[in-house]
Amino acid sequence: MRNKYFKIIVSNILILYFIEICILNVGVFAAEDKNFLDISSLAAVVIDYNTGRVLYDKNADEQRKIASLTKVMTSIMLVESCDMSEQIEVPADATWIGGSTVGLKKGDMVTAKSLLYGMLLPSGNDCAYTVGFHIGGSIENFAVMMTNKARSIGALNTKFANPHGLDNEEHYSTAKDMALIARYALNNKYINEAVNTNTATINFGSFSKLLKNTNALLRTYDYADGVKTGFTNGANRCLIASATKSDKRFISVILGAETTQLRFGEAKELLEACFAKYNYMDISKYLNFYIKIPVYKGNIKYYERKMSDTLVLPLTQEEYDSIYIKQDIIENIEPPMQKGTKIGDIKVYIDEEIIYEKEVLLEEDIYKKTVYDYIKEGLLNMFKERSTL
Repeated sequence: MRNKYFKIIVSNILILYFIEICILNVGVFAAEDKNFLDISSLAAVVIDYNTGRVLYDKNADEQRKIASLTKVMTSIMLVESCDMSEQIEVPADATWIGGSTVGLKKGDMVTAKSLLYGMLLPSGNDCAYTVGFHIGGSIENFAVMMTNKARSIGALNTKFANPHGLDNEEHYSTAKDMALIARYALNNKYINEAVNTNTATINFGSFSKLLKNTNALLRTYDYADGVKTGFTNGANRCLIASATKSDKRFISVILGAETTQLRFGEAKELLEACFAKYNYMDISKYLNFYIKIPVYKGNIKYYERKMSDTLVLPLTQEEYDSIYIKQDIIENIEPPMQKGTKIGDIKVYIDEEIIYEKEVLLEEDIYKKTVYDYIKEGLLNMFKERSTL
């Protein structure tokens, strides 16, 4: 008999252990779902251009050197600060900055648009320096402006020390931050056009030059439409790559690739995998909400609202089927409470990922019930009772 109970106990322990292992594995698989492709680059990410949703993630929040990917932010600063026809003088320091240049000459007057193309096609450090000095008054001040702009975009793990991306310990970003910066940049028609230009002859004041885009994907990948390459000894090979297929536009960022071939090959591989894996799905049916909150001794008994929204996201079918909602709404309202007061949050999840969130704000003033309210309520109740007789 003892052996029988012992076997039962051991069997139950093994079953519980097996269940625990399964639960842990489910958690691991859920956490690794965004790292579904094995690549050698040190960090990478793919995001959706329309919504910013992360589709692939390998060390995407790890701070690293970013080389000339920096020039995407410098380009944002340029298009938002200057008219494209504005003439900008080339400072002396720009002519000996080193690295990749277009050969600007001291004192030449160059249009902002020419500098934009000089930065984004051949990755001209001299063009980036000229832009930074012109807008910031000094490179140091311009770097602060760049960092502040990045944070306003949502790139919170980024710090800039210069406009060109040459190695500096105080100059870094993450794959995810650079994807967000690129997404923001592509909303500008001048940047969007420049990063998708293979070659262009550009006037730089005292000379013109045929520029070739360093982004080889524009010539080797039919769906590529941007964005920017980068290389320094500290950063190794980097790339922001954008591609559009049918109704999908995705942005991939590669940081720390060992070779140029890997940089382009892995970016293309990630983009193609995401095109195959994700489809745009309408989740609007999940975004119909109803709240009913009791009001304690107020002018109304309940605060009731129906709310709805629309949203289309790139999802897998499994993700769509696992969507769930959490409502964190206050249990009751104690007046007085003013219109605009936050009374809760609504969040829509896939696993632990928030794919939609909404603050719930009071849409009307709610005040304490007065003597007149009680009298009015009593009279109404009296008339109701008479009408039923």
